[in-house]
Amino acid sequence: MNHDPGNMSRINWILGGVALGAMAMFLLDPDKGRRRRALARDKMYSATVRTGKRIDAKSRDLANRAKGLRAEARHMWSG
Repeated sequence: MNHDPGNMSRINWILGGVALGAMAMFLLDPDKGRRRRALARDKMYSATVRTGKRIDAKSRDLANRAKGLRAEARHMWSG
């Protein structure tokens, strides 16, 4: 079977367009589109908040570990 790179690129564009059209149809549905958009917005907000909390926790953890290493180094140098 011969796979032409140009042909595969065209197929990828077509599949991407179909997926984009299906997503637009799904979200712009006059009956349930408003609810779907609200759910998507709420999920994005929730993911953003969770990510922010994780970043904050990791940064505090790293700061505390650095403090601990500094204290251990001070203790080793003081005798």
